[in-house]
Amino acid sequence: MLLTLFLAWIAATTCMTGFSYLFSTILNENFKEPILLTDLLDKVFHVELPVWVGWLAHYLTGILFLVLLIAAYSLTNVAISVLWGIIFGAILGGIGIVMWKVLYKAANTDPPTHTRLFHLQLIIAHIFFGMAAIGVERCYDAYLKMWL
Repeated sequence: MLLTLFLAWIAATTCMTGFSYLFSTILNENFKEPILLTDLLDKVFHVELPVWVGWLAHYLTGILFLVLLIAAYSLTNVAISVLWGIIFGAILGGIGIVMWKVLYKAANTDPPTHTRLFHLQLIIAHIFFGMAAIGVERCYDAYLKMWL
């Protein structure tokens, strides 16, 4: 169980981050969560932080979101499916938008990117997060647990 959670956490967070980096490159905008987090935390704490702090905060948030996904699954008792990953990923995207708004308020600054496009990207990225987490769980149950 712990191995599945670890694999789902790393895969889901990496998948969504990869999408954000790709989307940033295609649109020539900065939607890179770890970089944006580092900049915001610099402003909140009035100190220049290394970029790994933003990466750490981003991956720790990934653990929190994975726990929310598992809790929602446990409470609803719905069969794990791609559709469920998409729906819950979109919900996580909404939660992410609220978290970003709180961070920008705490940093007393405006978002450096196109806000609506950034929010759309967050929802899509979290859909990838939800689908990747579900995919790891399914793959583990179907193939990996006999080897690990």
